[in-house]
Amino acid sequence: MRAGCLAGLCACLGPGVTAGAAAAEIGAQPAEPKPASLSQKWIAALLPQLAGGDREYAQRVLKSCAQSHYDDLGMQAVVDRFRGRMDEFLDFPRKEWGWIIDYDRGRGVVEVDENKSACVCPLVPKDHGAGLGMLCYCSEGFAERLFSAVSGSPVRAEVVASILRGQKSCRYRIDLKPSGA
Repeated sequence: MRAGCLAGLCACLGPGVTAGAAAAEIGAQPAEPKPASLSQKWIAALLPQLAGGDREYAQRVLKSCAQSHYDDLGMQAVVDRFRGRMDEFLDFPRKEWGWIIDYDRGRGVVEVDENKSACVCPLVPKDHGAGLGMLCYCSEGFAERLFSAVSGSPVRAEVVASILRGQKSCRYRIDLKPSGA
């Protein structure tokens, strides 16, 4: 699959794809939806079960899962180029991923619209999105890792709109100066 979700922020392009190649490919949509893979079916069965329990626990678990995706994409190599330079970093997803970004430096808030009309998360079967909105917690974890690496301090990310939750695109709010972080 050749799309990214930093969300969200999530994009698994397959083994051997470098971060630079991944960045160049993000935003491309496959010509035809592929049948759901075992991992997609597994996730589709797991998430409704997590949704029936403690929301904070599920959020913590799914946010932590983002690390494996972040590592698989080699995102650390991408963000290392921008460490401490938020403005330059924000130009990267604008240009490479087509994101619409609003950055309020004074408040330390970044608002991101992925600017895609379909969920690009590789874990979501293209024919099954209902009931999988909890997966967006993984995107929050991915965004937190990404923006924390650039800023050099903890951040808090929240998915404020999601295709999997019924909205027309995926949008995030990243608080670069969270209280209590």
